[in-house]
Amino acid sequence: MQIGNRILELRKQNNLSQEQLAEKMGVARQTISKWELGETSPDLEQSKQLSQIFNVSLDDLTNNDIKNILIAKTNCTEKMITTIMGILKVILLAVIIIVIVLVADIYFKEYFSVKPVDSMQSIECNLNGNKYSYEIWQTNETSYILDKIVTEDTNLNVDVKDYINFEDLKKAIKDDVISRGGNCK
Repeated sequence: MQIGNRILELRKQNNLSQEQLAEKMGVARQTISKWELGETSPDLEQSKQLSQIFNVSLDDLTNNDIKNILIAKTNCTEKMITTIMGILKVILLAVIIIVIVLVADIYFKEYFSVKPVDSMQSIECNLNGNKYSYEIWQTNETSYILDKIVTEDTNLNVDVKDYINFEDLKKAIKDDVISRGGNCK
């Protein structure tokens, strides 16, 4: 729709004659007629004045449908946001997976790895006519594993966690057996 047809339509909606509109605009009636017939068009200032008289925007006066432009821009923005959100979800998932793998790796290395044995010593003891053999396995500088061989001695009161070297641990085992009336080699 041309601007002239839109001026005619808006003038009739507002119940104005060409003379009344021309008077409000400060132009001759023939100017309004020429606009409506499409022979001439109002300049920018006159268009602003018409939009104020008809209480419409310049876009509405000129029948410039910007809705399609806004919808297209909105759709483009929505697509971009959806793409960015998808990328962020993938990145977040990747970070979570990496953290899980790292934590699992640390956990499995700490709890399921075989610790190398640095050395082993054994102690032979006799208590109440029974022979006991204790093997002490050193897995690193300060960690020991104590195995009781031959017969279970449930009365041994030695905690391997309390000792940092073989000799002190061996002495503690001997002292415990001797305190209960036994002897060790």
